[in-house]
Amino acid sequence: MGKKKDRIAQRLTAIKNASPSVTDARIPPMKRRGAPEREPREAVFRPGKIYLNRNDSLRCTVCNVSNGGAYIRLEGSFPLPPVVILKYIQSGVVKKARIAWQNEAEAGLAFQDTKTPGTEGDD
Repeated sequence: MGKKKDRIAQRLTAIKNASPSVTDARIPPMKRRGAPEREPREAVFRPGKIYLNRNDSLRCTVCNVSNGGAYIRLEGSFPLPPVVILKYIQSGVVKKARIAWQNEAEAGLAFQDTKTPGTEGDD
């Protein structure tokens, strides 16, 4: 039994005195900070209407647009519901959108799906 205790003591001493060895020290890539990549936006300045429901609408100007959303300015400061319908007055294109942000008379819309002209918000 004495030899077994000596071997265990030697192993414990070796473990205690051993310095850690690093075999593969890869530095992980840094995470990108800041706003996520946005889709290219096109400045348009087109008249539009925001439909709050089937009966109530607000006039707006679509300032820029991308495939995923739009930046609009309202004619006045109105709180918008979480989901609205945007209609481009000149082309009749209708899009369902979620309000991404709102700051008084300005708002950012995130399009949810494309609707066919004339299905909602007809004048």
